[in-house]
Amino acid sequence: MVLAAAIVCGACGIGDRPRVPEFNVAWTLDPSPAVVGPATLNVQLAHHTNGPVKGAALRLEGHMSHAGMAPVIAVATERAPGAYEIRFAFSMTGDWILLLSGETSEGRRIEHRIDIGRVRPSE
Repeated sequence: MVLAAAIVCGACGIGDRPRVPEFNVAWTLDPSPAVVGPATLNVQLAHHTNGPVKGAALRLEGHMSHAGMAPVIAVATERAPGAYEIRFAFSMTGDWILLLSGETSEGRRIEHRIDIGRVRPSE
């Protein structure tokens, strides 16, 4: 009877620990709200313990939310420890998905998705 209860509890996920993200990603976009044309994505990257992630190689892929558009590709520049700047351009109005990816200097993978809704026409 005790064994059956242990098996059922195991199947329910009791005892599972929530997964802690390895990295904290904070970002700002300039201009905001987003418009067609040049933009700068500023990214603050830290370990879950809040220490800055220095020396990461980061890349941005910008995709429209619908199929048929070539992605916008850009590479990040580290401006200060854990502070990265990515210059790119929104090529069309609409909803965009920005995929931030790369590796830390220790070889750990970084992946983060940013949804940008309703990029407007430039004035």
